[in-house]
Amino acid sequence: MGLLHEIQQAVVEPGHDLGPILLKLRLLAAKLGSKPLEEWVTHESEGYPPDSQVPPYREVGVSYTGLFIGLGGYLQNAQIPGHLVEEYAGSQWTRYVLRDGVSVIDDLVRSATEHGRSPQIDASNLMLLLNGKVYEGCTCNGVRGTISAAALVSVQNAVRSRVLELTIELERAIPGAADVAVGSPETKTSDPQRVTQISQQIVYGDVMSISS
Repeated sequence: MGLLHEIQQAVVEPGHDLGPILLKLRLLAAKLGSKPLEEWVTHESEGYPPDSQVPPYREVGVSYTGLFIGLGGYLQNAQIPGHLVEEYAGSQWTRYVLRDGVSVIDDLVRSATEHGRSPQIDASNLMLLLNGKVYEGCTCNGVRGTISAAALVSVQNAVRSRVLELTIELERAIPGAADVAVGSPETKTSDPQRVTQISQQIVYGDVMSISS
């Protein structure tokens, strides 16, 4: 069985971690001669560097709760409306770019599922920006930002979906792609530019470059 079909089989069967699947896809990308596709797979496996372009599916929503003190009492774990966060701090606070590799995301999903621990982000600076602006007469003494487990699962599914779509399109468009196997040389029938075009369209869309 060639690499391409091994990847397809693993990605559609439940229980397979994404890490080994991406390793096989990285090898396939190398044998097809597409550096940009290799880069995407590497970033998904190891994480996206701060200066690299991140695909839209890795942008997830963040919800906030806070501790507010005033008027002779306090509000603990009080919900902070997202529109107020955007108004006083900017929309970058309600949309978080997830740069971690898939193994980290897998661990976060497992932790959330088994222990009910949803991942949190550092929101200490947000406390200063929202102070006195959420509940009238109350001081903001703490803010907690939370990413839902469902959002993380959505990222996992997005990666799986793109890996499957990539292999399907490569099989259709690149002669000999399905015959590439471990130990075989770089295929002479490959069209690296076409591989990159397919990858760009599936991962980032028509108008964005896959290269970091």
